[in-house]
Amino acid sequence: MDIISIVIGLIVIGVLLGLINAYIPMESHIKRILNGVVIITVVLWLLRAFGVLNVLPTELVSLVVALIVVGVLLGLVNSYIPMEPRIKLTINVIVIIAAILWLLNAFGIIGGMPRLHLGKL
Repeated sequence: MDIISIVIGLIVIGVLLGLINAYIPMESHIKRILNGVVIITVVLWLLRAFGVLNVLPTELVSLVVALIVVGVLLGLVNSYIPMEPRIKLTINVIVIIAAILWLLNAFGIIGGMPRLHLGKL
């Protein structure tokens, strides 16, 4: 990918994000989450464009991205869906245990679990 395409892409993303932040009414928490997701996506895109991610194993990158997505979704559920604290705690514990088991299975520490394939895992 040439540098002109990268610069044009960054300008388009910046303008779109600025317009969304300025003209679409939403709570400040949601704007921060949206901005964070866009920044993480742009950083990953730039790392891939400059070949930095080619040094890291694809499986590791997929695992990290999947954990970020699970964490963001769990944070959104905790912040914006009203429920009793006990139910929220139960959901958090179940998601954390499932993520730990998935990681242990992905690294081959435990076996016998059905494989969940993300990308090229």
